[in-house]
Amino acid sequence: MGPARAEIVGLYEHYLACCNERRLDELAGLVAEEVAGSGSVDGRAAYVERVADVLRAFPDYRWDLQEVLVDGSTVVARLRGSGTHEGPLGAIAPTGRRVEVQELVVYRFAGGLVTHCWGDLFPVLRDALTAPEDVTG
Repeated sequence: MGPARAEIVGLYEHYLACCNERRLDELAGLVAEEVAGSGSVDGRAAYVERVADVLRAFPDYRWDLQEVLVDGSTVVARLRGSGTHEGPLGAIAPTGRRVEVQELVVYRFAGGLVTHCWGDLFPVLRDALTAPEDVTG
């Protein structure tokens, strides 16, 4: 039998707090060494570096949990993200634009660690930054 829903939600809320409070060393301790998912490179170091990339591009970025669904050891989260684009994001130079986006992400946990993560944050941010301002506000 897998972990209880409350335990998984608690782990995920702790994970988000580490992201929002820039505690990336602690975040690394919540992610399996061989984590796989949305990135082009798997593994804990690459995973944490992708979070750091977002925080360098958006120093004030914040993830706010809107809804969470749990099925066994799988978490599906709907997040509202916001921040000001002050550093490069991939090939996109800083725009100074404030963005608010919705992100959908699926995580799988095992042994109290994130083992898989599939999300859409980078394309969502790219689209928000390259859309005409009258579309995004």
